Amino acid sequence: MRKKKGNGDYSVDINLTPMIDCVFQLLIFFMVTTVFAVQSGLKVDLPSAASSDAPPEKDLTIVISSSGEMDLNGRRVTFDNLQEEMLKDKEIFGSKVLIIKADKKTLHGIVVKVMDIAKLCGIDQLAIATEKEEEEVQVK
Repeated sequence: MRKKKGNGDYSVDINLTPMIDCVFQLLIFFMVTTVFAVQSGLKVDLPSAASSDAPPEKDLTIVISSSGEMDLNGRRVTFDNLQEEMLKDKEIFGSKVLIIKADKKTLHGIVVKVMDIAKLCGIDQLAIATEKEEEEVQVK
């Protein structure tokens, strides 16, 4: 916009309000549409294996800590509600694969019980997550 000064000169002022509004709208849009990685709140130490593949993230995932605490797709569950939560997630994801991320110090009976509940829910495939072993360098 031009404004006339008293001596006949014109000054130009730029209105930044519409630009700031657009920047805030874009910021809000990107904040709302950003997908964050779902990570479990439990810290587990996975056992290692010679061959380890990274599982896809759309499958059902249960994390079992060494003390027996469980997270199903990022939500804390117990054996009392595990079956109903697993059935809900199976319907949502449409997956018949359960990835079990159990700490290497987790009792075997807890893992077997989770596997049994998964079979009752109609989950056909079970996968146990491991970390890839570090290969030793042999010097000749």
